[in-house]
Amino acid sequence: MANAVSSAPPSSTSLREASALPRTFGSYTLFELVGKGGMAQIYLARAETELGATRLAVVKQILPAFADDPRFAEMLIHEAKLAARLNHRHIVQVFDLGRARESIPRGSGEEPEEASKEERLFIAMEYVEGFDLNVLLRQCTEKKIALPLEHAIGIVADMLEGLDYAHRCKGEDDAALGIVHRDVSPSNVLISFDGEVKLCDFGIAHANDVVRVDANEALKGKAGYMSPEHARGEALDARADVFAAGIILWELIAGRRLYKSKIDLSLLEQARRAEIPPLPEKDLPEMGELQRIVSRALATDRNERYPSAGAFQRDLEEYLVKTALVANRLKLGEWMKESFGTAMIEQRRASERRLPKSVPPPRSSERMRAGNAPTSSAIVPTAPRVPSDLTASPEPEEEPKNKLVELPISAGAMRAFKETLEHPNRVTLEPGSLAGAALDKDPSSARLIEPVSEKDMSDAELLAWARRRGWWVFWTLALTIVALLIALGIHLMR
Repeated sequence: MANAVSSAPPSSTSLREASALPRTFGSYTLFELVGKGGMAQIYLARAETELGATRLAVVKQILPAFADDPRFAEMLIHEAKLAARLNHRHIVQVFDLGRARESIPRGSGEEPEEASKEERLFIAMEYVEGFDLNVLLRQCTEKKIALPLEHAIGIVADMLEGLDYAHRCKGEDDAALGIVHRDVSPSNVLISFDGEVKLCDFGIAHANDVVRVDANEALKGKAGYMSPEHARGEALDARADVFAAGIILWELIAGRRLYKSKIDLSLLEQARRAEIPPLPEKDLPEMGELQRIVSRALATDRNERYPSAGAFQRDLEEYLVKTALVANRLKLGEWMKESFGTAMIEQRRASERRLPKSVPPPRSSERMRAGNAPTSSAIVPTAPRVPSDLTASPEPEEEPKNKLVELPISAGAMRAFKETLEHPNRVTLEPGSLAGAALDKDPSSARLIEPVSEKDMSDAELLAWARRRGWWVFWTLALTIVALLIALGIHLMR
């Protein structure tokens, strides 16, 4: 991020915080200082969830001189919320924003940590393991390694793809958010050892209807990569980012800075004038076409510039196809590892291994109950009290050897037993039963055979029994019909 206001010299407290690592900051464990600017200190951190899952993150702690400025804090929070909407492979993901307290070790590791009383404003974002483009170019200069043309064009093309996505991003109401990065510069272009190119720090971008454009607008970006309208403090659109990307492409091809600091001419004034020299003559394929693309991207009049980052990207990709240059992620990653090694990765892993074992932070509900009531994951009711007369185990009495054991017998079994005693000659034949087979009976014709009783019922008795049975059936049906009619009547009345 660029500086928005003048920075104060670092205090003893900030120096002490930078050296006291690792330390706890909210749900993060800061363990390596990876950068420090005029506005924030940047740490590599381990993020921890409530369930104990961890991942690496970059935490930017905003310096108190800026966080205490209400207008700046409001702008930063708004811009970070906008940046959190962006989800693209060439944009660094912002996944946390807020204020948190940190615990700073007093001295030795055995002493308890001192909790900070003030909350610090911070932004947490995705960690990209590699270099920013500024460091990459410095490494190339120190090691005298030339950046291949295909990788230079591929890096700018990936940047433009991310910018085009951000410029076209819409809100929930399907209206354009009007996002402009405003700080497209080498320090905000990250390149991983896997060859991924990601644009970071959309914190200076803003929606035009929220942040006012004033005379200090030009101070919100790096002067060496400003468009002329940006340096003059005018209202900006996506074409300002196109111009900044054009400067980066010019510098990658030329191998030097476009604007140089001069005693009589500041970088900001050079950006206002935008006097762009042609590319130096080099033995590059289709040099005329390459010059045409760069010149259009760096047109002083924004109406003569590429209308969008996507149009700029398409011309670069067509140039790669025309010249048979291959630019892809795998080749860029291999070139970075071969040229610069992986010492940075090993150093980061060593720092991470020295961290104490991860302890997940308390859940929000547990934090609310802390100090008021003991926490427990479940309430288990106590077991009911057992009467003392049941818990005692009396001495077993000696039972007689031939004592009969009384077993419960159902009423149906008693009736069947009684009926068997009263009618010993009754035989029941079930279909397929062994009894039926022994009597040479057809299983399908098995029936209950009643022996002829000496006390047969007379015709009068049989007729009386049938009448009683019929009246019982008649009254049962009659009462059922009456009940149904009453229920139907009640239903109709409702």
